[in-house]
Amino acid sequence: MTDNKLLEVEHLTMRFGGLVAIDDLSFNANKREITAIIGPNGAGKTTVFNCLTGFYVPTEGRLTLHADDGPRLLERTEGFRIPRNKGVARTFQNIRLFTGMTVLENLIVAQHNRLMEASAFSLAGLFNLGRYAKAEKEAVEKAEFWLEKVGLYAQADWNAGNLPYGSQRRLEIARAMCTDPSLLCLDEPAAGLNPRESAELNVLLQSIRDDQGVGC
Repeated sequence: MTDNKLLEVEHLTMRFGGLVAIDDLSFNANKREITAIIGPNGAGKTTVFNCLTGFYVPTEGRLTLHADDGPRLLERTEGFRIPRNKGVARTFQNIRLFTGMTVLENLIVAQHNRLMEASAFSLAGLFNLGRYAKAEKEAVEKAEFWLEKVGLYAQADWNAGNLPYGSQRRLEIARAMCTDPSLLCLDEPAAGLNPRESAELNVLLQSIRDDQGVGC
C-alpha cells in the first residue's frame, strides 16, 4: 500500500569509475516493517546503505523517504543533514563507538545537534540559558531510556570499549535510536553474535518496530 511506504529506492546505480557496485536497484521498505537486503559479500549491500545515509551520492536513481511531513529526496541532501533533518540513522558493519567515553556519554553525543541548538552557541540559547539545562536533562532521560531498552542500564558508567562485543552492538543501535529516526539502517547487525545474542537482537528489533514505529 502506498500510504504504508517508508522508503522508495528507484533505479539506484552506483559506479566507481568502471566498477558498477549497484546496477539499477529498486525496492520499497514499509513503515513498521523489517526489510532485509540479502546478498553475498561484495554484492553492494553496504554501498546501498552508504547511498541512503549520504556517504555516497548515487550515480543515478532516486531515494525517497516518505516521512510524516512529506516525501524527502535523500540523494539531493548533504550527507550530514540526513540524520539531523531527514530521519535516517544507521549502524555499521564494523562497530564504531567512542570507546574512550562511557556508555552513557556515547548516547549523549548522539544528541549533540539538539544540545547545540539549546546552548549559548545559538542565539536562542544565549538569551535562554535555562533552555540548555532542560535539553540536557531530556538528553540524559532519552539515553537512560535506551540503555534500559537494550539492557545496558547497569553499565552506563563503563567505558564503551570495555563492553563485550554483543553489548557494543546493542549500544550502537541505542545510539542510533537516540536521534529519533523513522528509518534505521542496520549493516549486518548480527555479524559476530552467538545464537543467544542473535535471538536477543531479534527481540530488540521487533520492539523497535512495534513500540517505536520505526522501519528497519
